[in-house]
Amino acid sequence: MASEKEVVHELLVSKEAFAIIAEAIKWLTIEKLKFQRLRDVITDVIRAPDLSNQDLIAAFNRHRPCDGRVRIYLRLSGALNGEFDYLKARLAEVTGDQCGVRETVVFCALAISQRQISLAKAAF
Repeated sequence: MASEKEVVHELLVSKEAFAIIAEAIKWLTIEKLKFQRLRDVITDVIRAPDLSNQDLIAAFNRHRPCDGRVRIYLRLSGALNGEFDYLKARLAEVTGDQCGVRETVVFCALAISQRQISLAKAAF
């Protein structure tokens, strides 16, 4: 049985972007009651990307650029990487600006964090 190839993305992100990613992993871990990884954040957002949420797009644009000196790695299966590339292209269309892997990762992290903020507001 041939194993599916994985794609490993090496990213350099800012401290602020790293904090956003860490918060997203934390929130998703609490929501799922099981430890989550960056790949899980990406998978969750790919299932139902909310590219019409103007608050999310505005927050994403406020946090750009995302480049920095913190090194992270994202490992995706070939199939998931294809879906990720599609999301990356759609995000570029919506924002009207070029979006790379780093920017798309930050968008996914912001989507998780913003979802948790919305749930918290609805609870009160």
